[in-house]
Amino acid sequence: MSNSIYNIANMASFSSLFESSSAHKAVLVTSCDIYPGFKIAQELLRHKGKHYEHVYAGYFQENELVRYLKQHGAHCVKLAIANGSDAIADVYRKADVIVVVPPINDDHWGQDSCVFVSAAEKAQAKGLALCSKINAEHMGELSMLKPLHEMEKAFHEIKSKFKAASLVRCSLHIDMLWLFRSQIASEKKICLPAKGNARFAPLTVRDGARALCHMLIDPKFPAGLYELTGHELTDFDGVAHDAASILDSEISFKEVERKEMEDYLRGKLGENNIRFMGDMLEALNKGLLDKRTDHLKDLLGKQPLSVKEYFEKNAHDFKPQL
Repeated sequence: MSNSIYNIANMASFSSLFESSSAHKAVLVTSCDIYPGFKIAQELLRHKGKHYEHVYAGYFQENELVRYLKQHGAHCVKLAIANGSDAIADVYRKADVIVVVPPINDDHWGQDSCVFVSAAEKAQAKGLALCSKINAEHMGELSMLKPLHEMEKAFHEIKSKFKAASLVRCSLHIDMLWLFRSQIASEKKICLPAKGNARFAPLTVRDGARALCHMLIDPKFPAGLYELTGHELTDFDGVAHDAASILDSEISFKEVERKEMEDYLRGKLGENNIRFMGDMLEALNKGLLDKRTDHLKDLLGKQPLSVKEYFEKNAHDFKPQL
């Protein structure tokens, strides 16, 4: 794999974990009540049958995402940090592979978030994949991102206990702009507490979910570290330029105070998610997301969706509604 960071020696591929006679033939994904976890579970449901027969979707609060997964064949189970690692492990024992999406909407996020990782060892799961963010180890000063580094440390302490273990780090998701679609359509501005020239290589949540699913079911992908980014480094000035060219509108980027963004998002997003987004944009401002790899391209087998292509696919949502 190009730009490979590490592969864990003597580990099996994730796909092989479903083949033994003792296998549950099941995958469990946490935090399916937020969009990244939901998209991973949705993608896994699309492939159900060949490698595994069951998809478990963990959630903190039942919402329309959870209900959708339940209607489409997922076994939905409530998981909370406050339950502790023993109770979480009891749920994890239903699956061969645990995909931990950080439970940022949990009321106790940041207090003992590592239980979602340590419970996988207690459950004696065969495989563990932890989702995180690029350069999480440098985000300790940001309160909503600090738990990511703590979860990564917990992962590294126990990764050798699994037959397959991967750390999957993502850059900033361009899908976040969908939350601002009405504002972009009416004001012709992308308003965020970010520097217009701070560089990042955005990806879509869907591409990230598909890539992770391919890692789990395709034997040619080894366990290890995957850093998922888009194929182009850009900044929000560039994003606004791409949006303007696709939407045929004079869209520009405007840096605003964090409070302005948070006030705009209240009622559209939970408080933890709002604060997490604010900290991610602060990480962007600090230069922590200025990185591009080919890992996403390798896992997808094609170029990931570009910023322009994202606006092409979602153009209707970003235009004034008549």
